[in-house]
Amino acid sequence: MVPSTNACSVMKKGQRFSCEECGITFEVVSECSSGCGDECEITLNCCGKEMKLAEG
Repeated sequence: MVPSTNACSVMKKGQRFSCEECGITFEVVSECSSGCGDECEITLNCCGKEMKLAEG
């Protein structure tokens, strides 16, 4: 699994991030279109832990 701290420019439509504790899941529905690069980071936290990229 990949840590959920990412530059928004590398997050791809359809990727899903889940909390291993409670099971809530977020899906990327639109990709970054502004080309902001590595300066823009997104961190998804739930239940006090980083959410993980869901496999499959």
